[in-house]
Amino acid sequence: MKGLRIFGEYIVEIVVVTLLMALSAATVIMFIPMVVGMTGFFKNKKDVRLFRDIFLTMKENWKILIPYTIFELLIIIFPVLNIYFFNTHLDKMNYFLLAVSYIALVVGGIYLTTAPTIIVNMNINFFQLLRNGFMLLFGGLFRSIASVAVIGGILALVLLYPYAIPATLYLAPLLTSKLMLENFYVLKARVLGTSVYAVKQEEQNDDYLDERGMVKHAEEQGGEQ
Repeated sequence: MKGLRIFGEYIVEIVVVTLLMALSAATVIMFIPMVVGMTGFFKNKKDVRLFRDIFLTMKENWKILIPYTIFELLIIIFPVLNIYFFNTHLDKMNYFLLAVSYIALVVGGIYLTTAPTIIVNMNINFFQLLRNGFMLLFGGLFRSIASVAVIGGILALVLLYPYAIPATLYLAPLLTSKLMLENFYVLKARVLGTSVYAVKQEEQNDDYLDERGMVKHAEEQGGEQ
């Protein structure tokens, strides 16, 4: 029965996350904040994370989410529209603009991969986000390549097979958030001159149970005082 309950919980999680991602994508402007919210959600372990973590993450980071969302929408939407236009109007193709569009799309994909983890784990401004978002790639080459490949695959689906996108709306944020969080721990351990295990252990020790028995982070307590 326990196994059946766990399976049911996973199914509910997949369905809810997929629906939230799909609804945010339909509104366009809420998609980037939702990706950040999912990063906060998937940062927690399966047995303690709640759907409210998604919205709490968005609420706690609303100041940085405004410029970050504008940045991502501009650097992704316009290149996608340009690429689509040129691919359907070959007689009007401008190779320079097409190249710029692809470069912008790569940059947007990188920051869509890395920035949510930085936002969830650090208190920074937008320009610090841009710098640290790029540096996060150096926390692990394989993980970075895999994460960027996931986002790149989704962007390719947007252009080529948009009907296949719903199948990625759960796995993409799950995989990228987990991989980038490991990169974050690696870089943090390097800065502190300690091990990744020690960093994770310290973060775990900072957690405590609130009055409802839910895991809460020490930094959240500091923000409420």
